Amino acid sequence: MGAGDGAIFARRNVTAGGFTIPYLQGGAQRDMDPVLVLHGLGGAGKWESFHMALGTVTLTLLPQLPGWPAGEALAGIGAVRDYAAVMAAFLDAVELPKVAVVGHSVGGWVAQYLAAEHPERVSRLVLIDAMGLDVPDAPTADLGTLDEDAFAARTFAKLGLIATAQAYGFGAEWENVRKGPEFERQWKGRTLLAKLAGGRYGDPALTAAMQAVRTPTLLVWGQHDGIVPLRHGELLHQWIPESQLAVVDRAGHLPMIERPETVNRLVRDWFMGAGEPLPGVTAVR
Repeated sequence: MGAGDGAIFARRNVTAGGFTIPYLQGGAQRDMDPVLVLHGLGGAGKWESFHMALGTVTLTLLPQLPGWPAGEALAGIGAVRDYAAVMAAFLDAVELPKVAVVGHSVGGWVAQYLAAEHPERVSRLVLIDAMGLDVPDAPTADLGTLDEDAFAARTFAKLGLIATAQAYGFGAEWENVRKGPEFERQWKGRTLLAKLAGGRYGDPALTAAMQAVRTPTLLVWGQHDGIVPLRHGELLHQWIPESQLAVVDRAGHLPMIERPETVNRLVRDWFMGAGEPLPGVTAVR
């Protein structure tokens, strides 16, 4: 399987957990379990280089969590934890009994609950700047109190121009971090999560549950994440015996956007069992 296989994807819909869930599917299943990708604040809807890299390894599914991208909380979703049950129902609907789960930001919060409450469904786990832990000495930023400028400064390691994937087709386009559509997607997701969290971004139940998780895990953290401090990744690395922590230099809360080639290779190599050191990545084993 090569890049051409990973580039081909389809848009689909399925009913699960009382919701119609749109999702993207690409790649094809080979020797490893399919990958379920749970998006961050910006939502899903685009087949980006990160998903393409996973699609070169195995079947990859990218669902849109209910409420995204509209930014409105829905009946039946009263807390982030509720999304884990919806995603378990999604796996039933697409007939996948067991998957590897990749979760970023709020998707990482959901991914942790999947691993903790449905361990038989999760073969491996990748958490990228994952929210959800209750860490009093290094709390997650209170998203509801941040204005747009403060949110941008905490989300991105560096403001200015970045290269982002085109919405359709191949290639990249230059985008002003603060004024571009990626920021708008992140800001809209921030609004929805602020409503769901009600100012409580530390989840004591999840924090306790994650100390018992034994799923092989890769932890990826932007060195300059101003939303979820690196301390959260360090604690998860301490708690999960079979885990690796990779700290990505010059990246904030969105390392797959700020350092796409590095993160794509980092995650893909981990799934493939490769262990070569990467420039700009501090590996903690």
